[in-house]
Amino acid sequence: MIASIARLRPITHRDVLAIAVPILLSNVTTPLVGLVDTAVIGQLGEPALIGGVAIGTMIFSLLFWSFGFLRMGTSGLTAQADGAGHASEIAATLQRALLIAVVVGIGLIGLGGPIATLAFQLIEGSAAAEAAARTYYDIRLLSAPAVLANYALLGWFIGLGKASTAFVLQLLLNGLNLGLSVVLVLWANYAVAGVGVA
Repeated sequence: MIASIARLRPITHRDVLAIAVPILLSNVTTPLVGLVDTAVIGQLGEPALIGGVAIGTMIFSLLFWSFGFLRMGTSGLTAQADGAGHASEIAATLQRALLIAVVVGIGLIGLGGPIATLAFQLIEGSAAAEAAARTYYDIRLLSAPAVLANYALLGWFIGLGKASTAFVLQLLLNGLNLGLSVVLVLWANYAVAGVGVA
């Protein structure tokens, strides 16, 4: 089946770049969120707050990316179903991934206390930095179902060959985060809590 499709229309460098470039750009925007959060908090001039956001960002980078299979696995299964022309399986793949994302996200919220205890034992910071990190952690943990659902959606769009849609979605979410961080931290004076909410 794949061989016959390849004979009908060969895959070109343009086809590969149309998927690879938006994925690359969307991956670049993710670390920028932590960078922007740190830069916004840095405007407050308190090193402990910067350290707290850095600790919190590190914890969530590790915690959330532990479930990166939601993005990678969903893209592979979606591409397979799309290539076989199984529309119902394409939809079912997204539904399963979103269900897993929501269940795991709620589970992470439920296990938030033990995860925090372990994380803060492994990452030793000053009392002020840990207090700021804990504020950030407690608020941002509530986003777990949405973050993991976003992984599933990104994987689904990539699997359908719509990497530009995935990039636009990522750009929109990260732009919203940037805007909310500036408003909540610098204008509304919510400090670390504002970054966590954003």
